[in-house]
Amino acid sequence: MRITQIEINHLHQPLGFQLPELVITALVSGESYPKLQRRLTIQVDDRIVYQMAWQAASDLTFHVTDLTLTPRTRYQVLVQLKAPDQQTWQQTTWFETGLLDQPLAGQWIGSSRTDLHGIELSKTITVPKGVQNGRLYMTGLGLYEAYLDGHKIGDEYLAPGFTNYNYYVQVATYDVTALLQAAGQHQLTIRLADGWYRGKIGLSQHGGTAAVYGNTLMANAELHYQDAGGVDQRLVTDTSWHAQLSPVTHAGIYYGEDFDATQPATTIPTTSFPQPSKYVVDRLSLPITAHEQLPVKQVITTPRGETVLDFGQNFAGWVTFRNRLPKGAKVSLEFGELMQHGEFYRDNLRSARASFTYVSDGRDGLVRPHFTYFGFRYVRVTDFPSIDPADFTGIALYSDMPMTGQITTDRADVNQLFRNIQWGQKSNFLDVPTDCPQRDERLGWTGDAAIFAKTASYNMDTYQFFTKYSFDMAVEQSLHQGKLTLYAPAVDQPDGGKAVWSDAATIIPWTMYQRTGDTTILTRQFGAMASWVDWIRQRTKTHGQEFLWLDDEQLGDWLALDTEDIMHLKGRTPDDLIASAYYYYSASIVAQAAQVIHKQPEATYYQDLAKHIKQAFLAEFFTASGRLITQTQTGLALCLTFDLVPVGQTAALTKQLAAAVAKHRNHLTTGFVGTPALLPALSANGQHDLAVDVFLNESFPGWLYEVQHGATTIWERWDSIQADGTINDNGMNSLNHYSAGAVMQWAYEYLVGIQAGVDARHVTIRPGINAQLRQVSGQTRLATGTVKVAWQLVNATGSQVQVKLTIPYGTTAKVRLPRATTWTIDGQDYANGSELPAGDYRLTYQPQRSFLNEFSVQTQLVKYNQQTVLTKKLSQVVPFWEFLTLPGNMANFEHYSLMQLSAEMRGIGFTPFTAAQIDQINQIFTDFALAQAQEEEPNHA
Repeated sequence: MRITQIEINHLHQPLGFQLPELVITALVSGESYPKLQRRLTIQVDDRIVYQMAWQAASDLTFHVTDLTLTPRTRYQVLVQLKAPDQQTWQQTTWFETGLLDQPLAGQWIGSSRTDLHGIELSKTITVPKGVQNGRLYMTGLGLYEAYLDGHKIGDEYLAPGFTNYNYYVQVATYDVTALLQAAGQHQLTIRLADGWYRGKIGLSQHGGTAAVYGNTLMANAELHYQDAGGVDQRLVTDTSWHAQLSPVTHAGIYYGEDFDATQPATTIPTTSFPQPSKYVVDRLSLPITAHEQLPVKQVITTPRGETVLDFGQNFAGWVTFRNRLPKGAKVSLEFGELMQHGEFYRDNLRSARASFTYVSDGRDGLVRPHFTYFGFRYVRVTDFPSIDPADFTGIALYSDMPMTGQITTDRADVNQLFRNIQWGQKSNFLDVPTDCPQRDERLGWTGDAAIFAKTASYNMDTYQFFTKYSFDMAVEQSLHQGKLTLYAPAVDQPDGGKAVWSDAATIIPWTMYQRTGDTTILTRQFGAMASWVDWIRQRTKTHGQEFLWLDDEQLGDWLALDTEDIMHLKGRTPDDLIASAYYYYSASIVAQAAQVIHKQPEATYYQDLAKHIKQAFLAEFFTASGRLITQTQTGLALCLTFDLVPVGQTAALTKQLAAAVAKHRNHLTTGFVGTPALLPALSANGQHDLAVDVFLNESFPGWLYEVQHGATTIWERWDSIQADGTINDNGMNSLNHYSAGAVMQWAYEYLVGIQAGVDARHVTIRPGINAQLRQVSGQTRLATGTVKVAWQLVNATGSQVQVKLTIPYGTTAKVRLPRATTWTIDGQDYANGSELPAGDYRLTYQPQRSFLNEFSVQTQLVKYNQQTVLTKKLSQVVPFWEFLTLPGNMANFEHYSLMQLSAEMRGIGFTPFTAAQIDQINQIFTDFALAQAQEEEPNHA
């Protein structure tokens, strides 16, 4: 056994973060020990400030509620484990507080200039030999980078992140000890530019509004260090600092950046300002850092003679290049997502300039932007005298979250899809979850985040990322009487109060709790969660129907295909149904959250509200016979997902959903709302094979259609690129929009088969084996560690299955394998559904029925209608088979099963199958599968 990792509030050695409640988690690998004990000790220097007595280690998460933290203090953390034989293991880590409740001691200084030019603030300081514990506490508006003697401080970019700056701005803590080791003079420089604060941002006819939060650049900082004698020294910002124009002559999130390295040092007055934000606080935001480095895959010369660099991957970030230019030479880089007819194309960026220009100082070195980022795959380069692709590197920027999940299969196109989903997440998780990283939008849209949150948390450790974003949402709610705006920060746009989008207020904190078991986020967000449901209830009262959300302006099933609207802005599922379903869902979440954090009166109140909403929903949207009034895929899937189904009608509703899918030849017609719900609703209700069919469709519309058309991220629309390779030019068309990638949640839970609840000590492994994929492996992080599942059809007939498992320390797994009564580990048989403790396992079994060449009365005709031996035998027992062979009929009905057709054919005089007929038909299928197995098995010995 060993302790592999210790996390502080889901962070590795956090420096200067808000820590409202201290939660310390240890991860362990190796052999399990019964009756293990644990102890936590926290020290400052050599002084113990907190120690928990030895106690039974039912889990390895410590909630420290009775330690008062002090500002600017490093705490050493020791976790110890002890077995009954007195064998012990231990591991240490640290965390360090920022200013906590202490205000920044410096003045807010900057320039009163309101033009778009960037500025620099600088101060020369003298330090003695032997400096210790050098710390810079600072923030700035709009964006800042700090330098000591020309060396960038810290490895983050686009600080201090994207917030409602009128409400709060974040202070970061930087360790600058190493940069202050040389005794003598040093120059501290702060470079500032517009960012989200002063640059254009938001939705408007003109590509955003400028100066939403302010029009003057400013910073506030204090530098601390201890001299060799341990005496604390401090430098703060004040009007004695020097101010000048910076080489960044213009920068904006949509604009890009102009950098003139020949810019003369033009001094400007240093001005002090009052505090611009209501609150100045320690950071919540994860740092935005540089991650993957992408080389140029191809240098393209277009028919027009332009030079375009292809990085082979759509992503968010920027390009660095080696400066080989003479002094005064000016070059430009323009960023776009695709090529059209061999030419560089970026009309889908709308008004976003998205360019970087550079005027060279003639010095060799790497050049990069500083205060912007781009969403792109292709870069048009202009005025470079020559191009060496090795001089250019794409740098992916995103919030610093470790990858925790992945899925691979034996199919290259499916693997590409999963990579696309994860690249879409990386591209859009830059401090807030944006809709897209390239055009004049890039806003923290709530709806996209809500439906993708669980997928995001399987892929990456998103707890802190969503903690910050949840706070952003709560800020906007506090300014709008509980209503959540469409995006957060709202950039002074009050629009919101829409079902699904504003339900992010409840869904995201609840999802983080479900994935981690950590109640801290529920405690912090409960007021905002409840206020959203209260806002809906007050809204519904004004519409005369307290328990249904009717007759309001909604976004509906955004971009669904089941509509006659040529723009496909929203689908055919009634807005009232979607809004009322999510009203119920949010009320249920708040009730459960209240129960978890021991708010019993609130739990009772919201439970009662949810019960009344469900009763009203069933009365409003279901007929007396139990049929949903709308037979859209989205409507049916939502009702199954949220359990908004009349008693005893789940099977009937599932049948209706399967029919709605078959009606469209096993293709989806769903939009933002229905897409995340469709496949889970099928798989959870006995239609997993149909879900896999929908998932693996290569024709439009579907996920693999995008892959077939060269996608490297997820598109905004199912037809963003049309079948002929041309872009759908409807004015709203991003090729890097992550929301439809929410299907990866289904893949983790129903394809790989990792089904984990709130308590990570107990997980169910239920692989969704399907013969269209011979191998699937996946892993994700639980609160206790990483769980891994890999299943494989070993032989050609699918009559032998192998499953490999890794169960993390402290977790037991109930293993349920499909079509199994028992399975074997190292020659020992286990009953299906047995529990396994932590460890690595290799399971084998023979399924009761083969997964290959297996058909039944529930199988779609298209899967076997070319098997002439089989269809000849079926024609002898299926009463309506002759009808199917009439011209055009098989093409019309090939996505139906015989069981579905048996019910449908009553209208033209055929009698539904009897039980005896069903058994007879299934026996024909079984005999056919056995015959196929006997033919194929020797060829795969």
